[in-house]
Amino acid sequence: MRNNYASIIIPVILSILVIVVLVYTGLASYDAQILTGLAQIYLGNVVYPGSPWTSISTEVVTSVIWDQRGFDTYFETSVLFLAIVSSMLVLEKTSIRGGTSAKEMTIIVRTVSMFVVLIIVAVSVSIALHGHLTPGGGFQGGSIFVIAPLVMLLVFGSSVLEEKGFTNRKLLGVRSLAVSLIFLLGLVPVIYSLLGSVNAYLFQNLYKPGSLFSFPAVIQTPFGQVLLSGVLFWLNLFEFLAVSTGFTLALMYLTKVFEGDAV
Repeated sequence: MRNNYASIIIPVILSILVIVVLVYTGLASYDAQILTGLAQIYLGNVVYPGSPWTSISTEVVTSVIWDQRGFDTYFETSVLFLAIVSSMLVLEKTSIRGGTSAKEMTIIVRTVSMFVVLIIVAVSVSIALHGHLTPGGGFQGGSIFVIAPLVMLLVFGSSVLEEKGFTNRKLLGVRSLAVSLIFLLGLVPVIYSLLGSVNAYLFQNLYKPGSLFSFPAVIQTPFGQVLLSGVLFWLNLFEFLAVSTGFTLALMYLTKVFEGDAV
């Protein structure tokens, strides 16, 4: 009974503290909602094709993250990669007792979960691939995707992913490849600059003042024109692969540790 009260009282107290902080610091006031000068510049230039700072993308957040500050975003992705690798090394050195897989659920739960997993995967891929058009992107899509293997682990046990071919080595290999491809895309403008004596910048996407280098923003296909917004589409795709495989890998390791401790 005491634990039940604590689970209610603690969130209420934390909520009150958050409200007090927001009011005291002025973050909850109307003035705090006024756009800064930098935000106004981004909103006024990134979306419009005629602007020298355009990303030819209808999604401002993705444009800023990859086009205007892609160098920072790459290092953030690298930090996440190193954190996952470090966690794996720690867990590998931890003595994990051979626990048995969790007992499978009923046929109803297993059947429904398969439909849910398919929906989660479809939604996550859509959010990732349309990240340059609508709110979302590779990180958001990858974070949603990891819910699918979590459901599989809970319903079918910890060994189900490895039985389906999602081994630790393969997941780490895909993540390493995705992070490497992101870096190579960012390096292409520099290589082009060195070979062609043209100004270009690391992780440059489209034309910028002082640089004529640009990836194709729109490509022509047999089905019509496809908007790629330069490399924003590909960066979202590789980021999706990096995040989804990295989180899945960490989830598999943690599941093994918990099941081992439960024995």
